[in-house]
Amino acid sequence: MKSFRALVFLLVYTSFHCQNNELTNKKLISYYEAVNSAEDKIVTNELDSADFYYQKAFKTFKEPHANDLYNHMKVLLNKKDYENAFKHFQSLNCMKYKFEENFLSSHFPNIKQYKKLKCKNKFDDNYRQELDSLFMIDQHYRKLSGGNYAKFKKEITKNDSIASTRLLSLIQKKGFPNEYDLDLSSANLVFFQNFYFIIWHQLTTNLYSPQVVNFSDEIIKALNKGKITPENAAFLLDLNNGTQNYSSWHFDIVQIFKNEGNPDRPHDKAEEMFEKADCCYVHQWFYPEKRGEKGNALVKDIDRRRKSIGMSTLDQVLRKKVFLLTNKDYKMGHANLIGMNFQNDEDAENLKKHFIKIK
Repeated sequence: MKSFRALVFLLVYTSFHCQNNELTNKKLISYYEAVNSAEDKIVTNELDSADFYYQKAFKTFKEPHANDLYNHMKVLLNKKDYENAFKHFQSLNCMKYKFEENFLSSHFPNIKQYKKLKCKNKFDDNYRQELDSLFMIDQHYRKLSGGNYAKFKKEITKNDSIASTRLLSLIQKKGFPNEYDLDLSSANLVFFQNFYFIIWHQLTTNLYSPQVVNFSDEIIKALNKGKITPENAAFLLDLNNGTQNYSSWHFDIVQIFKNEGNPDRPHDKAEEMFEKADCCYVHQWFYPEKRGEKGNALVKDIDRRRKSIGMSTLDQVLRKKVFLLTNKDYKMGHANLIGMNFQNDEDAENLKKHFIKIK
């Protein structure tokens, strides 16, 4: 009887916990619905409609994500609406986004015509510096290893434990920060903040450093406050819980690398490997008509969970991934390509037999 009661409690708790992993903020639900529609229109080159949906989104939520500001700026530039595009440029510049060299002069040749706004952002520089120092702890032995993490397993484990526990303490004390709190000086060009990597390395399947902290509760809180995009939230939630709730490897676009350098330091020639990458391969389920009953059931299940946190459907995001292979103007998502590294050609060729080349 006790066993039965324990089982019932576990099932109820699990169900309750899963139901809470969702976006409930109605304002943000409307915001992401509009943004998802705008991105769909970008893919089909319906720029007037994309502009309409971005304007609708920004009226709903007054602190739009930086990537949405960037993509709307690009829509406006392609529509030759330079004046309104310049407003977004200034907003991003005030957030210290790292624009490419000569971006301003090449996109806004008549800059003197546009009204310049004074930056009014108030950033918590101390918080950002604390997070930067934790990121340095996280990265120290990873960089030193050249990709051979096993060699520094003990050191990486210790540093990951220090960085993750301190990060959790900071987030619980100061809140989950975004670009409006920290600026974008510690984020990459697709708006992925450096401290996200500390959360990333708390993945349950980490071979070199066991999970010390699960950030899921803080991620969901941040999602409902508009502090993290649904795409980044889904990515980090799946890593922290060892799940594929919001996507699956069946829907990745894969590029294949061959490590021609020192196998004990696979990252030393990363740039050369990227230049020579064999791209791009997908599983047959990437295409709706090739999924069959099993594939369609998986997509339906994933889409249900994606919708619960404000994401677009899986097929919508797959169209965006293909679009981004040939269109570098826009920034949608942080990882549109998945790399696979092989030491010899035979292993790579065996993998290709199970995939379809799309580019």
